[in-house]
Amino acid sequence: MKKKLIIALAVLFLGMAWKAMPAEAAKIPVIKNGSAVSLKGTIINVRYSGEEVSVASSAQKAPSVKIGSTIYVPCRTLFSENGIRASYSANGSKVTLRYGARKVIFYANKKYAKVNGTKMKLKVSPYFVTFRSSGVNDLLVPVNQAASFFGLKYSYSDSARTVTLQVRPGISQTATKAKNVSKSSFINEIGPVARENYKRTGILASVTMAQAILESGWGQSTLAKNGNNLFGMKMNLSGNTWSGSAWDGVNFYKKRTYEYGSGGRYSITAKFRKYSCIEDSIEDHSAYLLNAKNGSRKRYAGLTKTSSYKKQLQIIKKGGYATSGSYVSQLSGVIRTYNLTKWDK
Repeated sequence: MKKKLIIALAVLFLGMAWKAMPAEAAKIPVIKNGSAVSLKGTIINVRYSGEEVSVASSAQKAPSVKIGSTIYVPCRTLFSENGIRASYSANGSKVTLRYGARKVIFYANKKYAKVNGTKMKLKVSPYFVTFRSSGVNDLLVPVNQAASFFGLKYSYSDSARTVTLQVRPGISQTATKAKNVSKSSFINEIGPVARENYKRTGILASVTMAQAILESGWGQSTLAKNGNNLFGMKMNLSGNTWSGSAWDGVNFYKKRTYEYGSGGRYSITAKFRKYSCIEDSIEDHSAYLLNAKNGSRKRYAGLTKTSSYKKQLQIIKKGGYATSGSYVSQLSGVIRTYNLTKWDK
């Protein structure tokens, strides 16, 4: 009995020690561009909506791997089993994935993808490999950008070597281009999106809609039409050290002229975020409001603790979002005039 207890404790100790050991770089034998090579990196766990879909083991048929600062996941192996349909071109040059209303095309060895028809820049090029131990052939794609294109929530724990992907309810059902939305239909188009976002974030739909109306000129600004950016979200936000959202740092930024719709017109040249659809613009804007920091403190602390649109607007104004002294009264007027509070229900 005593001997068994000692063995059990030894096994437990070794297991704990193994978990505490730093991850060592693995060598994954693959065939890439017709040559036998090894991918050198750390094998990563992937959890998708609470399920373990890829584990940090070299025995995986097609493992996910972190190479440098980029985490690559095998496209079809990971996504096709989780509600995302994947089809491969006959010549092996691209992979097309569909998720609800979203369509994403990755191209082998190209530093861009097409998301809902919009060309989006990638930080690294996807590439095909055949895993020599299993014979599985798949396209390796950067997981953080792939997640953003599908509207999935992405997080990564380096200590646990684990990527976590979560579905945002309702976000895959629509993928609306601002250029296809008229001024007269703007409220009815973004209302359902803002309402779904409110259910997830606590930021009132009426507040989101009023800001979008004011800042994009009813979706008619150059930035909205060309970048699906309804809120003038820049690459750098006043030097703020906010933690960012799922899309922070993974978008394609270009110089755009920003036209401030109903508050008069002025032009500035800066780097703005480009989205594939207005759904992602709204999601990213809410993530900014929830995560923005002023030093170590939340810039918009208490925003979701009130159901009063006026109080939410006051918190946003106080946090430094806008400099206009009439910002709160102007947006409140938009909310009342167009009865936007009906979207808060």
